Amino acid sequence: MAQLIRTNGYYVGFSLQPSILQGLLTFAKTTPCYANRNPSQPFYIQNKDKIVKDLDTPLLVAGYLDSHESCQAYQKIKHDPYLLAIASQYLNHPAVYLRGELAWGFPAPATLDDKIKTARVYHCDINDFKTIKFFFYLTEVGEDEGPHVYMQGTHRTRKFSHQGLGQRCAAIDDETLVQTYGRDRVQVVTGAAGLGFAGDPYCLHKGTVPTKNPRLLLQLEFGITPYRIWYF
Repeated sequence: MAQLIRTNGYYVGFSLQPSILQGLLTFAKTTPCYANRNPSQPFYIQNKDKIVKDLDTPLLVAGYLDSHESCQAYQKIKHDPYLLAIASQYLNHPAVYLRGELAWGFPAPATLDDKIKTARVYHCDINDFKTIKFFFYLTEVGEDEGPHVYMQGTHRTRKFSHQGLGQRCAAIDDETLVQTYGRDRVQVVTGAAGLGFAGDPYCLHKGTVPTKNPRLLLQLEFGITPYRIWYF
């Protein structure tokens, strides 16, 4: 599996145990999340319509900040021997947990600036010398629910100018990047609640804006050195 990630930049095919999935969903329903990741705007997901009315800006995302660390189901994933083994094999080093996030993505009007700020354009992440991220859909995600998208193999075949740009590749128009690397490399990840996948964050990737239903996504990142990081 680590070899598939080395080759393609990602792997799709993990599956959460039903009890773990249910534990995460229960946590999401009974714990406040924060509108647009703003610590001063907590709300329960069942009260989403009310906070949307109260906001002066569109509600694009809502994260749980670091409260997911208190969730037993999350801790089981974080310390899962199978995932840690894959991470360690990929990193060629004992995997070190860096950070995770549990967050909703909502159907809402989004400007280009909004998309850049919420990682909805092609980009790469550089949080350590080498890292690997695991993602899990906690709600069903089809084409209309903001699926994750990878540009296959771009962690290995990046143009020199784009290597120099690093994370600033997010400033390049998506269509320009697609034309540069080939439309056949675009891989859209859809699936049922509980589907998991892993990727090298240096592979060009993005989330997309839901157009129909909200998406609840869990992600964890492992690396070699426990830097203090603040973005995904």
